[in-house]
Amino acid sequence: MAQVNILVAVNVSAAINNNNLPPYVFMMDSNDSSGTQNHSEGTNELVTHVTNGDTIVWRVVSIDPTQDVAIHSFTSIGTTIPDLINPAPYPQFDGSVWGGHVNQAATNAQYSMVLLLNGKHLMTFDPFIVSVNPS
Repeated sequence: MAQVNILVAVNVSAAINNNNLPPYVFMMDSNDSSGTQNHSEGTNELVTHVTNGDTIVWRVVSIDPTQDVAIHSFTSIGTTIPDLINPAPYPQFDGSVWGGHVNQAATNAQYSMVLLLNGKHLMTFDPFIVSVNPS
């Protein structure tokens, strides 16, 4: 099965100053090379298309290198976490990289990413996963 990488870029200072994370999150995944033409890229509601058995790896970065951001946790809207995927941190990356194995098929499964901004502000946003069984 494949690895699908998701990059999450965050304007940390704008999110903190406005106490609102979603407008300042920009996401993209590594699927465009497979022809998915994902029109949700660049938004905070990325729809990532995967196959049951794939691994998803999330990486979060601050647009401003003087600001810090890390993945704090994932929560579920419905049973996405842990049924569809159960992400865990990659310890060698200090919270900036998490990954998980896709365990089942699902359509427009929404989940929440909880980010820690500058070590003290917890904020969330809610992207999607579409998973199909292998053909």
